[in-house]
Formats: sequence, C-alpha cells, structure tokens
Amino acid sequence: MANVLNKAAAGEEITAAYIGGSITEGAGARNFTYSYTDQFVNRLLNAYPDSNMHYYNSGLGGTPSTLGLMRYERDVVAIMKGDPDLVIIEFAVNDYQEPTNARAYESLVRTILEKENTPAVILLFSVFESKWNMQEQYISIGNHYGLPMVSIRDAIATAYTGGNLTDKEFFADIYHPTDYGHAIMADCLMELCNRVGAKVPGTIAPIPNADAKGCDFTGIRLITASDNGSAVVTPGSFTGKDTALQTYARTAKAVFPDNWMRTGTSGTDSFKVELTCKNIMLSYKFSNSTTFGKVSVYVDGQFAGILNGYLKGGWNNIETVLLLDTDTSAPHVLEIKPCEGHESKNFTILGIGYTP
Repeated sequence: MANVLNKAAAGEEITAAYIGGSITEGAGARNFTYSYTDQFVNRLLNAYPDSNMHYYNSGLGGTPSTLGLMRYERDVVAIMKGDPDLVIIEFAVNDYQEPTNARAYESLVRTILEKENTPAVILLFSVFESKWNMQEQYISIGNHYGLPMVSIRDAIATAYTGGNLTDKEFFADIYHPTDYGHAIMADCLMELCNRVGAKVPGTIAPIPNADAKGCDFTGIRLITASDNGSAVVTPGSFTGKDTALQTYARTAKAVFPDNWMRTGTSGTDSFKVELTCKNIMLSYKFSNSTTFGKVSVYVDGQFAGILNGYLKGGWNNIETVLLLDTDTSAPHVLEIKPCEGHESKNFTILGIGYTP
C-alpha cells in the first residue's frame, strides 16, 4: 500500500480495481457517483492531485467470492489490460453458505498477491443492517498474508452505541448503505490510506508457503460457450442462447452472454464436458419463470445432485455450485441432463470453472 501511495504522490499512473457484491456495485446509493468506490477514488485524487489514476469496478450483485474468483481474470485483468496496482475485495456479506468454506476467497487473495507487479490488496468487510458479516472467518486470512483490512462493522459500532448513527442514516435497506453509509465506507478506506501514507515503504514480505484456509482453486479457468479452452464440450440439447440474463449494473452488459440454454423443445440429449482437473464449479441461472426446471448432474457417471433453475424469488441471478473437489488433477466428465418430468422445462448453464 505504501508503494502504491508513493506512486500516486509522484504523479505516476495508478490502476485500481474493486471486486465484490452489490454494495461494491453501488446498491443503495442514489447513483454510482455516491457509491463508496467512486467516493474513495475521489478522496484519493483530492489527497494526491498529481496522480494519474484509473480504476474499474467489477462488483456484481448477489454473488460470492466463488464466482468472483472465476471472473477475476476475465472481468478485471482482461478488461483493464493488465494487473491492477491496488485491488479491494468485498465479499464479507455475500459469502454466506459459499460452497468452498473460504477456500475460494483465499484463492482469490493469493491469485492477486502472486501477480508479478506485487499489487496491494485491501480486504473490506461490509456489513448488513443486522450487523452481521463474515469478518471473523476472513480476518485470519488477512492476518496470514499481512494484509490491510477495513471492518465497516467495527468502524460504526461506537457511533451506534453513542447514539451518533442510526440504521436509517446508514442503511437504505437491510442490506445496502445510503449515500451517507457509502461515504462512511469511503472515509474508512481513506483513513487506512492516511495511516499507511505516513510509513516508509520497506521490502515486501514473501507470500507464505502455507495456506490459511486452503488455496485449492488458484489457477482456476473459466469455460463459456464462446471459450472452451482445453475442454471438450458436447452441448447436446443445450444449444440455445439465453438473453434474459443478470447484467452488470454499471454497463448493463450481460455477465454471461455466451451460455448454453436448453429449452423444453430442444430435446433431451445430455450436456457433456470432458476436462482434466482437480475441481469443477458450475454457474447457472435462477429464473422466477415456471418454464425453468430441474436437471440432474453426474460426474464420471456418478450422480452429483439436482439443480433447479426455477426460484420463486429469482431475478435471472447467478448461482454457483461446487461439483467436484479433489486434490489431484485427473480426467473427468461432467454430464447434465433434464430430470424426469422436467423434459419440457428450460435450464441455462452460464459458465464452468475448473482448476487444472
């Protein structure tokens, strides 16, 4: 962090990226300029007026670090045309029941830290109106790697107990901050920078060889209908393209425009993927339309579970599940087919993540 701030003070080019959930997208603020991400960048520019700063916001509502890890290379590095100097990670309220038990989160942290440009990483722990987040689980990861961490829950606690801050002032709803809440988040990040800025940069410590929770998903690769990578994909009856999709709030572009959709009239042939890997994650669409239904999933011919593309409260949002989790890379076959009685229903596969 000190190196990044020194570059900013010297007027050098600085690139920053945010990855997280809807709070990082800017939900709750009247518009994106009032989000904590934009307000923090403005505070940095005020503090370092000679800096040449570029930033990108890759927040995506309702998604955990599992999907953040799958998206990072495509949705941050590729878009920014290089690795950012500073990355702020915000998944402390999105990782409830996240399927890897913090291993995807640590894998994302380690993936970024291992970049050749030695980026700075801030772990930001946002909070719900209930004052709940997952910081207890993630602080140990931050400590393991010696990372700066900002807890919004801890930062506002004294103001609450002293009667100087209320839920109505901080929260726009039970999940997202108001403009003022976003401003407090930006102030907290700026306070960190003010404290770090007074320190003389030293030698960057090596990344620990051991893991804190597990880094089983570093090096993950993303497969989509337009980029199969080294995998062999046989789409079967999943030959359509779904266009009713979750989009990035800031660009209105679909997150997974190239997908595999099976309709109730496209047949019942299985979707198959052959790949060599240690683990497999799958992202699919939740729809509140009763035209969507269930599929059965098999890994190497063994039943792995049933996925339901229909969710009463769905909003075309993305669900990510862990289907294979092993220590050794080996050839595997993933197969997906409609459940009995759901042959007339739709189902959309959005993306597949795997670690070679």
